[in-house]
Amino acid sequence: PVFQERERLVGSLQDSPKPPPERVTMTLPLLNSARLVLLVATGASKAAALKRILEGEEEIPLPAARVRPRSGRLRWLLDEEAARELSIPGGKTPGM
Repeated sequence: PVFQERERLVGSLQDSPKPPPERVTMTLPLLNSARLVLLVATGASKAAALKRILEGEEEIPLPAARVRPRSGRLRWLLDEEAARELSIPGGKTPGM
């Protein structure tokens, strides 16, 4: 439900699949209202997800693919291992 939030800037989770199970989290309305969003991904374990996020056209995109600041900038910081499956050069991809 927190990924579907349209108005609140923060949400809470009681049963997060990753520790800690109870947490407060930023929502997409908050992220998309920012002047600058910096997303960092490192390691080979992130490569497939990054390909889906940055190059995929999924009907139901992963949450990071929905981060699109309305009047700000989106920047990605990736190491070589995380970026290894991307087919678009980093300098040519919006937000990279």
